[in-house]
Amino acid sequence: MRILVTNDDGIDAYGIHILEQILREFSDDITIVAPSADQSGKGRALSLRTDISFTKRDEKHYAVGGTPADCIMIALNVLFKDSPPDFVVSGINHGMNVADDVGYSGTVGAALEAAIVGIPAIAVSQKNGSDEAAFEAVRQTGAAVMKAAFETVLPQRTILNVNFPAQNASPVKGIRPALLDKHKFSDEILTGTVPDTYRIGPQIPYEETLAFSDRYWLNKGYVSFTPLGMDATAHNEMVRISADNF
Repeated sequence: MRILVTNDDGIDAYGIHILEQILREFSDDITIVAPSADQSGKGRALSLRTDISFTKRDEKHYAVGGTPADCIMIALNVLFKDSPPDFVVSGINHGMNVADDVGYSGTVGAALEAAIVGIPAIAVSQKNGSDEAAFEAVRQTGAAVMKAAFETVLPQRTILNVNFPAQNASPVKGIRPALLDKHKFSDEILTGTVPDTYRIGPQIPYEETLAFSDRYWLNKGYVSFTPLGMDATAHNEMVRISADNF
């Protein structure tokens, strides 16, 4: 099995290193193509109208001066042009990617970029992953969870979004299929460090969780599995704008 790995926290982040270690239980053909610096919150953003650096560290590790989506595009069209990978795995993100966050997530964005061109893709995140100690849930159950993820067959243009609970939920209780929660209430906007600037601060979430959603299961100590598709059409609403209505 050939696996292409990326992330949005950068090639030197702890999460991508522990992911590589876990994936070596499944394959000896793993290639890392990841941003040279932190690209969190970039979603599927592309670096348009600019040159993107592509630096080879060794035969299996490449740093890209761009976004996670840039990494996937360049990797598939340069390194894997003649033989695409069997899977793309993005992560492990330092923090959960759930609910309304998935639209902002570079981790999820990279996986979707692979799925668009027909490659099975998995996005992996660790709740409260602020430091190495926070990845205890991954260290305990990462291999079993990834085995289940690889065995989950999804339609074209659909990825599997995987989130590990916080370490204080250890031991992990299992895996649960999960809906996307609805958790964003507002954003905190902070004054910048120089005049006439602002910074995007922490998101202010609802405390309540939807039953059987990703946050619901993470809070109970389970790993959440959520399929995410590229088709954002609100199909149930199509009748409201059908041709007969105009």
